[in-house]
Amino acid sequence: MKKSVYVTYCFLFFVFFAGAQGYTLSGSVADAEGNEIAFANVLLLSEKDSVFIKGTSSDEFGVYVMADVPKGRYLVTASYLGNRSNPLGIIVNADEDLGVLQISETTFALNEAVVTFKNPTLERKADRLVFHIENTPISESNMWDALKRTPGVVIANNELTIKGNSDIQVMINERRVNLPKEDIINLLSGTSAGSIEAIEVITSPPAKFSAEGGMIINIKMKKGLLAGYNGAVYNRYTQGVFAKHTLGTDQYFKSAKTDFSINYSLGSKKDLTKYTDITQFFDTEAAIWTANQTNIERQIIHNLSAFFDWELNEKSSISLSSINAINPWRSRNYNTRTDIVDALGNPDSFFTTQINADAPFANLSFYMDFIHQLKKEGASITVGGHYTYYDYELDQNLDTDFFDVDGNSVGNNDFSTTSNQIINLFSVQADYVTPWGEKTTFESGLRYTGITSTSTITQEGFDRNQPGINPTEAGTFDYDETIYAAYIGAKGKWEKLSLTLGLRAEYTEATGNLDIAATANEIDYFEVFPNFSALYTMADKHDLNLYYYRRITRPRYNSINPFQLFQSNNVVVEGNPELLPATRNYVALGYTYDKKYTLEFFYRNEQDPFTPLMFQDNDSRILRFINLNMEHQISYGVDAVVNRMLTPFWDVYMLTSFYQNRFKFQDADSGLFVDNQQFTWFLQTYNSFTFLSNKSLMADVGFTYFSPLAIGNSVQDSYSELGITFRKSFWNNNFVISMGLQDIFNQGNLLNTRQFLNQDNSTLYRPENRLFTFGLRYKFGNTRIKDNYKSKNLEERKRL
Repeated sequence: MKKSVYVTYCFLFFVFFAGAQGYTLSGSVADAEGNEIAFANVLLLSEKDSVFIKGTSSDEFGVYVMADVPKGRYLVTASYLGNRSNPLGIIVNADEDLGVLQISETTFALNEAVVTFKNPTLERKADRLVFHIENTPISESNMWDALKRTPGVVIANNELTIKGNSDIQVMINERRVNLPKEDIINLLSGTSAGSIEAIEVITSPPAKFSAEGGMIINIKMKKGLLAGYNGAVYNRYTQGVFAKHTLGTDQYFKSAKTDFSINYSLGSKKDLTKYTDITQFFDTEAAIWTANQTNIERQIIHNLSAFFDWELNEKSSISLSSINAINPWRSRNYNTRTDIVDALGNPDSFFTTQINADAPFANLSFYMDFIHQLKKEGASITVGGHYTYYDYELDQNLDTDFFDVDGNSVGNNDFSTTSNQIINLFSVQADYVTPWGEKTTFESGLRYTGITSTSTITQEGFDRNQPGINPTEAGTFDYDETIYAAYIGAKGKWEKLSLTLGLRAEYTEATGNLDIAATANEIDYFEVFPNFSALYTMADKHDLNLYYYRRITRPRYNSINPFQLFQSNNVVVEGNPELLPATRNYVALGYTYDKKYTLEFFYRNEQDPFTPLMFQDNDSRILRFINLNMEHQISYGVDAVVNRMLTPFWDVYMLTSFYQNRFKFQDADSGLFVDNQQFTWFLQTYNSFTFLSNKSLMADVGFTYFSPLAIGNSVQDSYSELGITFRKSFWNNNFVISMGLQDIFNQGNLLNTRQFLNQDNSTLYRPENRLFTFGLRYKFGNTRIKDNYKSKNLEERKRL
């Protein structure tokens, strides 16, 4: 039964913080007679080489505003219908009104390029790393591959981690992607990176974000800088054992008051994964079971994202967006043969299991934000709402045949299950932001989130006289969760110091009700989440950064579902409606020299972490993947990063980490506590090479190595991956061909062993690691600033 709830601001909070990111330029555009020109393009160019920096457009009255312009020397020019104003040289060190940019009928051509194919850059802020990839070779891949190249992010065997933590929250334009991990991979791998402006690795999430999850990856989608329309079409083909194919398009439109983009892709995939489970069961008749399983998954994937910004007036604007992933058809076929030998190694018997499953799903997310600028300059109020609908179905038909040592049939167990999960998630948030003087900004807000989940299962034909699993025949599980949150925060930036500080409070109440259980599970709790980050520049080339946060991870909705999913006749995956939320504290101290070399020490302490743990039931001779809370996970270590250009054509990024990982968990059989700890190191490096005089041919070489690693109640063996990708651009970078090979030596397979107390088993995971990729991308529309501009890669830019 739910309790009445109140959430109040109970925090004391003082700050010394952050001003603007840059300065604002404003003015108007007119013709030779002084008539205003609406929807003219206004360009900010580098004074030295006329390279394009940023752009905007005038409104219907010919007025323009260009914000966040850094200090420096620039040229400003306006263009409209093939005509251009004379370039105006300016020095930016304050907000400035540039007056009238006058366009005559004569076109003034600039000598240098304004569209530049450049190298990616890394910007370090107090609470995040910003990886700028727009107009770089990385933008010719997909979003998932772009994440693989992002500094600080490690992806191996489709597992996304930052500093050894896999509980990562993925956002697009600060909108959380509410998808299971495997479906996030489908979404990102099916979406072009050409629509990305930058990737933010938020190491200390601000208080305005939900306290859910660990660190945050925010994918910032680019917007049209200039009035007009442009787009792209792309095609990506991947060949492993089976082929995978993605066809998509990106579309952008911008006018004086609106900005619209839509990204769509259609993917067709067929994947092969192999498992080998070896288990020594300890009972009165000791035996070793070896199960070899082959999984084939086929699916059709639709990914659709849309973003729309509308300036209602000078003070108000509205933002609408939608992120959708739909699998109307997804089939899975599992074929397993399990061979049994006795304690002396003599063959005893075997059985085979074939599972045919259909698993379509739909995830639809919608967001709306209303932003209103107050009378006080820099102050604003934002009210936003979000709704997600998730519908997942799983129909399984299991056919198991048992054989004696001579191959004679001795029985069978054939049955089917039908399950469905529907989740509705709604949230609303209000934020208030106001400057405190010239250097600091204060923010606060309130948030309400409501979640309802309904899961059902039915089963037919199971023979309980046969050995193995003993599933639930039928049931309905309802889960309701409500979260009330309030936060207060501030940020500031001075000449040498940047600070971010925040405090968030969340009250949660949840009820899980299984219709065949005697009572419902109810839980409520109140938690506070402080965060702090600082970046201090000691000298021109010496930076220190310190950050701390406390976060929470609530159980995933599919992990609290109590029903069983089957991998074979004696392997079952079970949810746990009694899972508790996990909380973690994280602190790190780093030093950076010359923006190229970083050394960072970190410590992480997580209480009640949960994950699927495999246990062998020696009496029933089954393997159970159970979602359980562990006592704690403690990690500490050091990261070393190198990010620099070694030569004019060779750019290198290298991350190496040394850390201790320790898990303490309770054995499901004996109830005893067990420590699983391992010292680990890994190396990740990416090397980018540029060839030809016009820099149109590029090669990327990536390598990852992991030493043995403790994960939950298992130890994962060492593994490595080596990959290479080539990209060739044509027609002023409007047409790009890419080709690559991943995991060249096929060393990315994972072996996990569990040896403690009465447990002795291992799992070898072998996906399609070695993959050949081929991609095409063509950009069209307003891709050039003006016809008389050329595309050029300037050597001087490599020094920036």
